[in-house]
Amino acid sequence: MTRGTAKFDASILRQLRTSKEVGGRLLSAADLAALLKTSKARVLAYEQEKSVPEPGRVREMANIFQVPARELYQARPAGHVDQIRDLRCYAGLTSAEFAQLIGLSRTTYRDIENRAVLPTHDDGTLPLKMATALRLPLGMIRRALDHHPAAVRRRAIVTAHLVEVFQLAKVTHRPALIDPDEELLIRIAEQLRRPASVVCRLVNHDLGRYRDLLRRHEIAQVNVAYAQGSREARVRTKELEELRANIDRHPGAVAAAQLRFLAEAMSAQQWRMMVDLLQRSGRTYDFGTTLNDPNVGHAWNGLLVRGFVAVERDPNSVLALTVTHYGLGLCRTQRPYYACLYPRITAPYAVLRQSFSRSARLARRSPGDPPLNAPPPP
Repeated sequence: MTRGTAKFDASILRQLRTSKEVGGRLLSAADLAALLKTSKARVLAYEQEKSVPEPGRVREMANIFQVPARELYQARPAGHVDQIRDLRCYAGLTSAEFAQLIGLSRTTYRDIENRAVLPTHDDGTLPLKMATALRLPLGMIRRALDHHPAAVRRRAIVTAHLVEVFQLAKVTHRPALIDPDEELLIRIAEQLRRPASVVCRLVNHDLGRYRDLLRRHEIAQVNVAYAQGSREARVRTKELEELRANIDRHPGAVAAAQLRFLAEAMSAQQWRMMVDLLQRSGRTYDFGTTLNDPNVGHAWNGLLVRGFVAVERDPNSVLALTVTHYGLGLCRTQRPYYACLYPRITAPYAVLRQSFSRSARLARRSPGDPPLNAPPPP
């Protein structure tokens, strides 16, 4: 069993068998073996920690005693975040079964379980598929991925590199830029698993934001020095301290944001669809025709599943696709990153701002909620 993952607790199995009635009586080892369709020796081996049951067998035992499968695993320390492997075991699934459920090969799934690495060709729907297959909230899947030891190490490495890169922002009278062929940028690209040209655009975008923080910090220092009165001095000092804290946190925050964005970004086809839908000024795609198109149906379905678009009935009683309030908000906040990822697909900010006002009537959607009137995924 992988270090740090959930471990079967033999003592709990013994306790359940000897204290919890099933069908009005306590079960002997032979009785439990008969229900599990295995041998008495195998059951005793489980109870004596000589053999570790597969997740599917744990699920069967949990069903017999009518308890959650999680109860048959050892308790974890306070503050522990379950890994993907833990969550899979609690659901009683082997790695092969789970990989099949979410449509991945076993090799690709092992990268997720062992290294918290999502496939780069994914359109961002994989975490939602995992949550659906395990019948868990999307937030639990994201926490498991974010707190995986490999993911923590990856963020720490990217953060350390960004601390060095952001030193460029402190050099006055010179553009704060890094080139894609610089060794430091190449090392960041290796961690993000994207081409150096893409990572260069992302890093330079955040490098400019960091330089703006430094500029505001310098202005705040002047404001403190020239404050008129003790009350204003306290207010200005607090602003200065907050800016200083933001500057200190910026490399780590950028590393986390870039890793999360690239892991769950829409595909180029989906981003182009979203931009086109926003630029239609109220005119929308016909729902039936669009989803039946083999060239774009899968991409639209991914946007529906994630709650970025919804199905509404237009004035002509035709079911049509529209951008949700949630999807529009995400487009606005992540527009600079998408501009770096797909520079040939432009989303004018004016269009996003106008669309946001127009879509205010839509209810806010959360990424885990099913879209309104949407069909189940194929």
